[in-house]
Amino acid sequence: MEEKKRKQDLGIFYTPPEVVGFIFDILKIWKNKEDKILKRWQSRKPMPHFPSVIDPACGEGIFLKTAVTSGFTGYHPKEKSPFVFGVDLDNEVVKKWEEISILKDLFKNNEKKMMDHFHAQDGLLELPEKVFSYKTGGLKEFDAVVGNPPYGGIGVSSLKNKNVEESKKILDHFRRFDVLSVKKLKSNLDNQTSLWGDVSWGQGPWGGGGTSDIEKIESTPIEILFLNRFIQLAKPGGWIAIIIPDGILTNSNAHYVREFLSDKTKIEAIVSLPRETFKNAGTNAKTSVMFLRKLKDKEKPAKDYKIFLASVENIIQENFDLIVKSYEKLYNLNENHMDKSDSIQSTKDHSGKDVVMIRVDKTLKNMLEEKPFSRFDVNYWHPKWDKIIQDFKSRDVKKRYLGEFIDNDNWLISTDHVRASRGEDEAPNLPVEYYSPAGFLFTGYDTSQIPRCSENAFERMKRARPIKDDVLLGGFGMGPTGKSLVIWHTPSAKAIVGNIFILRVKDFYDPYVLDVFFKTNYGQAQFNKYKTGVAFNSLSNDEIKYLLVPEFSDKLISSIHSEYIKMTKIHDKAMEAKKARNEEEYKINIENAGKMLKELISKTEEIIRGERDNV
Repeated sequence: MEEKKRKQDLGIFYTPPEVVGFIFDILKIWKNKEDKILKRWQSRKPMPHFPSVIDPACGEGIFLKTAVTSGFTGYHPKEKSPFVFGVDLDNEVVKKWEEISILKDLFKNNEKKMMDHFHAQDGLLELPEKVFSYKTGGLKEFDAVVGNPPYGGIGVSSLKNKNVEESKKILDHFRRFDVLSVKKLKSNLDNQTSLWGDVSWGQGPWGGGGTSDIEKIESTPIEILFLNRFIQLAKPGGWIAIIIPDGILTNSNAHYVREFLSDKTKIEAIVSLPRETFKNAGTNAKTSVMFLRKLKDKEKPAKDYKIFLASVENIIQENFDLIVKSYEKLYNLNENHMDKSDSIQSTKDHSGKDVVMIRVDKTLKNMLEEKPFSRFDVNYWHPKWDKIIQDFKSRDVKKRYLGEFIDNDNWLISTDHVRASRGEDEAPNLPVEYYSPAGFLFTGYDTSQIPRCSENAFERMKRARPIKDDVLLGGFGMGPTGKSLVIWHTPSAKAIVGNIFILRVKDFYDPYVLDVFFKTNYGQAQFNKYKTGVAFNSLSNDEIKYLLVPEFSDKLISSIHSEYIKMTKIHDKAMEAKKARNEEEYKINIENAGKMLKELISKTEEIIRGERDNV
C-alpha cells in the first residue's frame, strides 16, 4: 500500500506494453516514410543511422527498451551504444536501473555508459552538459521524445526546500517554458493576475523570484510542464509521443495549452485510451496519446490540416493493430497524407459495441474554434454522438441554446457538497434536508428518506437551496453526469443540494418539458459528447448553456407537462409505499411510473422527428 501511495503521490502510472508497442508502431511509420524520401535512417550510406530517443520520466524504462526491441532505434555500429536516454526523479526507480534489464540488456553491463545515458534528476530541468562522439546535440535535443510523464502528482519537486539562489536558478529555467508565457498572456487578457507578478527580473516576464512565484509554478499542473519539456527536448522537425490526461484536451481552463500546441507543433494524431489502461497502477484516469511533430525553425503554424482521431475501448493488441493499419495507409497515401481524407471507420465486437473508432475529417481549425471552447478529446468528436445531434439539428422543430433563453446567469447554480473537513456532518437526525445524486431515480427524486446534514453546511451552501419546479442535473461523477429530474414537491425551508446543478428555468422554459428532453436520445447524446474529466466525468456551466433544446408550441408544452404530472402521481405513490416498507406496491408503482415516462420520452422524440403532432 505504501508503494502504491508513493507512486500516486508522484503521479507515476506505468504503461501497459500493448500501448508502448502501439506508440512505436506509429513512430516507425513516420521513420520509414522519412527514410524512403530522404534515405536518412536505415537506408543511409555507408552505414545505417538510428533516431535518438529520450524519455524524461522513464521510470523502469519500458519506452526506451521498446524503442530498441521494436527496431525503431538501435546501436551505434562502432561505439555499441544504444540511442536511448532516460531521466527520472524517483529514487526507488533509479536504484533499480542497475538491477533490471536496462543495464544488462541495453548497455551490456557497462554501468558507466548507462549513467551517461540515464540521469537521476527532475526531468523538467536541464540535463548535464555532455558531448557524444556518436550523437550531435548532446543531451539538449533528440529525434524523438516519448513517454508517459507524471500527472496529478505533487507538483515541481525541484522547488521543494531550496534556498533562494537555488530557487532563482530553477525559476530562471522555467522562464523558458513557452506554455507559461501563453498562460500569462491569457491571464492578462482576462484581467487576471499575471503568472509572474508585475515587475521584471532579467530579460523574462518575471516577478521577484519569491515564494509567490514558486506557488504559481506549482499551481500549473505538472503534466502541462512536462508537455512543454517534451517539445523543448525534440529537435526542430522531431517527433513527440506523449500520454496525457484528457483534462489537457477538454478543460476550458486548458484552452491556452491547446493553442500553445497548435503554435509549436503539428498535431498528427490523438488516440483515446480506455479508463482501464492504468487500473493495475491503481487509477481509472482517462488518458490519450498525442502524436506531435515539432515545427522546424521558421516553419509557420498551420490550422487547415486534418488530424487523425481514434479510440480503443479495451487494451487488446488487435484493436491497436487496426489503428496502425489504417494510419499507415492514410499516412502514405500522398505527400499531404491525411489532408484529403474524409474517412470515418468503426469496428464493432460480437455484441455490436464499438471497439475501435477512427475519423480523419476534422481539421485543427475545426477543433480550435469549437464552441463554447476548443475540444481535442476524441470522445467529443465521436461520430456516434454527432450522428444523433445532427439528426436533431436537421429536424423542422425550432431550437435554441439553453443559455439563450435568458440574459443573466442566475438560473444556473453550481453546488458544492457537505464537507467533513469543515466540520459539516451527515446523519439521519440532523435538521437540514440534503439532496444528492444518490437520491436520483429515473422518474424523480427518492423522497422516501431524504438524507440530512448539519446546520453549518446549510449556512455555507444555502445559495444551493432547492425550490419547487427546479430541475436538478447531475454534473459530476461517472454515474450521475447527464441524469436529471424535477423537484415537484416543496422542499423544506432548510434544504440544500450537493454535487448537482440546479437549473431554475421555470420562468422561461417548462421544467417538466426540459427533463423529458434531457432524457431523450437527443439530450443524452449532447451530455455524452460534452462531458469531460480525467478521474471522473463532469459538465461545466458553459457546456450546460450550450445544450441545444427544442422550442415547442404552447399547446405541445401544455400536453407534455400534463402527461408528466400524471406520471409524478404514480411516482409519489411508489415513494409512499417505499416509506411504508411495502415492497410489492413500491415495485408496481415505480415500474408503472417508469413505463409512463419512457412512453412520453418516445412520443416526444417522434414529435421532434415529425412523426406525430402531439403526445
